[in-house]
Amino acid sequence: MSLKTIVFGFSLLAAAAVPAFADSYKWGALSLDTEKAEKEPYYGVGGADTEKEAGDIAVDECTKAGGAKCTLAVTYEQCGALAVSGKGEAGWGKAPTKKDAEAQALSGCKGDSCSVVVSDCNDE
Repeated sequence: MSLKTIVFGFSLLAAAAVPAFADSYKWGALSLDTEKAEKEPYYGVGGADTEKEAGDIAVDECTKAGGAKCTLAVTYEQCGALAVSGKGEAGWGKAPTKKDAEAQALSGCKGDSCSVVVSDCNDE
């Protein structure tokens, strides 16, 4: 077996391991179980060609993860982020960069112990 065949095979495995939400879509969405904004809350990430479909996927993924009251937190065409405090506070943001979306999410969370639990960017 040649090195070229091994590298090609590995690249196929690596591509299969990438989560579905990492694909390039026009819209991204993040949902959160609003029942409990814990340090490790239930959340969902969705990506699609329409805003509504991305939101529906994100809520569905949150529910599949075990969330009881999953609601759409934010939709975005560039980057989005969710932050929680573990004490019930949550915040979300959207911006052209992941860093700015995360900063907005932390600012919206308004708790000393807030941390970003998920952030995502679309690659168009």
